[in-house]
Amino acid sequence: MNPRTDDLIITDTSPLITLAIADHLHVLTMSRIRIVIPDAVFVEATRIEGAPGASRLIEWAADHDDLVSIRPTEIGLDQINRLKTGRTIRGMGEAAALEVLETTARQHPTRHLFLLFEDRDIEKRSIILPPNAYAIATGDWLRVLEMAGLIQSADQILDRAAAEGRTMERQRMQLSKPTAIDAANAAVAKRSPGHER
Repeated sequence: MNPRTDDLIITDTSPLITLAIADHLHVLTMSRIRIVIPDAVFVEATRIEGAPGASRLIEWAADHDDLVSIRPTEIGLDQINRLKTGRTIRGMGEAAALEVLETTARQHPTRHLFLLFEDRDIEKRSIILPPNAYAIATGDWLRVLEMAGLIQSADQILDRAAAEGRTMERQRMQLSKPTAIDAANAAVAKRSPGHER
């Protein structure tokens, strides 16, 4: 199987901010799964100079353009117009992520799509995920990487983010469905050191 056939779609700014302020954005590319950041999410995370993790995120995305893509969306275009006119952009990142999910699922029905979330907004939206899509929390994704031997400790990363002021209590619990964790374990394991290709 092609090792680049899965996508990790970032659904909101929270996972990016958590990993950026913990100085661990690099863990997202360790699995060699393609990282897809909707344009509206990227703008929300980086538009304010000096925002937590913004400069690290910009640098990391540029340094890993082989695996990290900023995906343009219709929602992102609307977001730009709203910013110009001073209107709210609340919830537009999650809406852009769902647009990316819908488009990618339609174009690539066999590709596994993982929606990385931290805020409850993506959980609250009444969406039916395609059969090849899974919502997975930041803490659960980190534990998948730990189980695969790609990182030493998920808790160390969460501790570091907490030390920088992030509330990480929810991420210490399992928030994702077992089917999402199983699919993530399988996707990451096939890319891990020692896996026979």
